[in-house]
Amino acid sequence: MSKHFLPNGNIVGLFGTNSQSKRGSPLDNTPSGGLSFLRMLSPLAVKERALQLGFDLAGVVSLAVSKDLEFARQWVERGWHGEMRYLENPKRFDPRLVLPSVQSAICVGLVYQDRIQDSGSRIQGGEGRSQESGVSSQNERRGQFSNSQFPVSALAGNGPQTTDNGQAPPPRAWISRYAWGRDYHEIMREKLEQLRTALEEMAPGVETRVFVDTGPVVERALARFSGLGWMGKNTCIINQEKGSWFFLGVILTNLVLEPDLPAADRCGSCTACLEACPTGALVEPYVMNASRCISYLTIELKGPIPPEFRAPMGANIFGCDICQDVCPWNSRRLSAISSQQAASPSDEPSGMGHFKKASVTKVPDFYPLTVALNSSASHDDGQRTTDHGPRTEQTAQFSLLNAPLEALASFTEDDFRRIFARSPVRRVKYRGWLRNLCVAMGNSGDGRFIGWLKRCAEHPDPMLREHAAWALDRLCFQLGIRII
Repeated sequence: MSKHFLPNGNIVGLFGTNSQSKRGSPLDNTPSGGLSFLRMLSPLAVKERALQLGFDLAGVVSLAVSKDLEFARQWVERGWHGEMRYLENPKRFDPRLVLPSVQSAICVGLVYQDRIQDSGSRIQGGEGRSQESGVSSQNERRGQFSNSQFPVSALAGNGPQTTDNGQAPPPRAWISRYAWGRDYHEIMREKLEQLRTALEEMAPGVETRVFVDTGPVVERALARFSGLGWMGKNTCIINQEKGSWFFLGVILTNLVLEPDLPAADRCGSCTACLEACPTGALVEPYVMNASRCISYLTIELKGPIPPEFRAPMGANIFGCDICQDVCPWNSRRLSAISSQQAASPSDEPSGMGHFKKASVTKVPDFYPLTVALNSSASHDDGQRTTDHGPRTEQTAQFSLLNAPLEALASFTEDDFRRIFARSPVRRVKYRGWLRNLCVAMGNSGDGRFIGWLKRCAEHPDPMLREHAAWALDRLCFQLGIRII
């Protein structure tokens, strides 16, 4: 699924090589017979049109079968894709099986990162406009956090924390950035269809196929060769100016277009992402074992989460941003990037006070949603309830950005379907949602979840019962208590 294998975005590593190719031949054995509109249609015109339509990045690559695609095949053969059987589709390894006349691919990127400042305070909820669905989009700054030492996606993880006044803050859960707002598939598809229409107007008779992370195309291989960015050691595509918080889209076409140069690798000697991954999913630079990735475990895996990965998951309940949070190209003092990592003297930071921040989105639909919960059915005593117990006033409205764990746990199945109707989160389904909540509660060190977990331990689904029992045992150990 995503650009992160799920989306994001960029999470599952498919490529073990970061070699560059010569201009005009980034891929080998280009088939003949494509439509050449070079005199009428320049690649620059295509890219300019893409930017006019709202994309933040655009590039062109010549197509055939590349070494990256061959490594993708080998990666699948090693079983590192886990249960994601769709990655076994042979069309992924040869674009000609998707579009026999293919000559070029137009690759685009759309930034989804929200306006997040480096300040040191935890993210708090904010105001939003009311919608019938009970979900609203926040247009003002919803809070701030420090990304200079510890990524906020890993803050609330294993055991209780305290604030400056010595009191424990309400436990919070992390939903990956790409899923804070509206489903990116819809937004990217709309823009790509507009670009396809523009291509048809500029080159009548052109053949095209559009992909947004849902078809048999390895977007990151194409994006790398098209110059959108280099393949980072965390397997994400990283752009020197934009960072890595962007979605990828691809249009395959039979147009013969002059290709762009691949971007130079600027990871240098940095290994921050490998060191930060709590589950050891990055087995070596540029290679990920997806079956260990938190994004895979919380989204793609439909069965039980292996016990050895539950504690390292911390408070991540849908996806994970840690390997991107710690990347210096997203938000950190650029002096942390050594001169060995600079591709040229002009790329080297000018001084210790210089900061690099990733670009932020211009698409309001990607802003974090504010959830307004409806009143649930009441007992005879008038108490409002959810599927797993009472709903408090504190869980009535909140942001999906660093959301209160207790509020997320108050969702009924109807709440889940309504709130996430147009969100990537719906992919996990309610059963997976409850499973992930159990793990986060077990890692919270907070006794307020004991009642919820006890009720979940009596769920008809054996997988949920087992995860709830694990969480109760872990809480008992953290709190030094026995639960009868």
